[in-house]
Amino acid sequence: MKTRIAIITNVPSPYRVDFFYHLQTHYEKYDFSIIYYCNDSMARQWKADEDRILNSYYVPSRTIRIKKRFDDHFISFPVGVGKLLSKLEPEVVVAMEYSPAILQAMHWCRRNKVPYVSWTDGTINSEKNIGRLQKLSRKYIFKRADAFIGSSHAAMENQLRYGADEKHCHISMLTVDLDKYYIAGRVGYPDKLLYVGSLIERKGVDLLFKAFAACDNKSLRLVLVGDGKEKDNLMNLAGQLGISARVEFRGFLSGQALRECYKTAGAFVLPTREDCFGLVLIEAMCAGLPIIVSQYSDGAAETVTEDVNGYIVDPYDTAQFTRAIDRTFTDEQTRKRLGTAGYEATEKFRFEKVAVGYLEAIEDALSGR
Repeated sequence: MKTRIAIITNVPSPYRVDFFYHLQTHYEKYDFSIIYYCNDSMARQWKADEDRILNSYYVPSRTIRIKKRFDDHFISFPVGVGKLLSKLEPEVVVAMEYSPAILQAMHWCRRNKVPYVSWTDGTINSEKNIGRLQKLSRKYIFKRADAFIGSSHAAMENQLRYGADEKHCHISMLTVDLDKYYIAGRVGYPDKLLYVGSLIERKGVDLLFKAFAACDNKSLRLVLVGDGKEKDNLMNLAGQLGISARVEFRGFLSGQALRECYKTAGAFVLPTREDCFGLVLIEAMCAGLPIIVSQYSDGAAETVTEDVNGYIVDPYDTAQFTRAIDRTFTDEQTRKRLGTAGYEATEKFRFEKVAVGYLEAIEDALSGR
C-alpha cells in the first residue's frame, strides 16, 4: 500500500506544479494528492502546464485583497478543507505557510491524529513587517507541527525563530524545472544586462537604473522582461537619468521568447528590495549567465558565490552596485568564467536533489506516530 500524502498550497504556480509532478511520478512509495485553495493565480501572469496537474483538488474560497506598499496581499477563506481531507484520508498532511486554510488543515490533523508538516518559503527578511496576529499564528502552528520544511536555509532560520524543533527541520530548496531553462552551447556574452521580474517598487528596478546610469561602459544595454504598475515611473526615471536609449522594456514573456532573452544576454541582475528567494536566479544560471544579485534576495546565499559565479550587492549602495556591473562587463572572458561556474552549480537544484529533504520531513513526521 502506498502512503497517502496530502499537500496543501494556495495556487498552481508553474514551479510548484512541476515539482509536484516530479513527486507524483518518481516515488512509488507515496500517493500524493494536491489541494489548492485558490482557483486562480490572483493576478499572476503565468499559467501552469495543465498536463502536469495530477490528482489535484480545488477548494472554493473567498479571497480578499489587502493593499500593501510593495505587493498586494491576498487572504483566502476556503470552505470544506476538513471535509476534503476526510475524503482523501491522508496519512500525512504537508501544508504551505499559515493562512486560514492551513489552520483548518492543522486542526483536522489534530482531531484525526494525522502527522502535520509545516512548509514555508518565508524568511526573517521577507516577514519583517508581518503583524502580531501573523506572528502568533506561526508560533501556534510550530508548537503543534511534527516536522518542518524550509525552502532555503534562511527559511529554516525563520522557522527556528518561531520555535521549530531543529532536529525536525529539513531543507527542500525552492527550484524550477531546470530542463526548461538549460541553454547549452552559448555562443557569446554580449554587452547586455538582463532583468526578469515584475516592474514593482519591491523589485528595486529604480535602484538598478541609478547604478546602470553610472556605469563606465556606455554601450551596455539593459533589457527588462516583465510588467507592472511602476512601468511608467521607470520610463520617466530612465529619461531623467539619460539612459532611455539603452533600456529596452520587453513586457511579460514566457516559454521560448523568455529563453531567447536569457540566451542573448551577457549577464543577469536582480536588484530586489525584498525576496524570499528569487527563482529567476536559477533560471539565469541554467542559461550560463553571471549573476548580480541584491543582498535582500534570500536566495542569493543559496545561488551565488562571490566572484565565482557572480556578485552580491547592496542595491542602495549605488557605487558598489555600479562596480559590480562594471566588473562583470570588464571583458567577455570574465563573463564566460562566471557564467560557466553558475551553470555547473545548478545541479543541486535538480528535483531529485530537492525532493530528498521533502521526503525526509514526511518520513520524520510518520516516525512520530
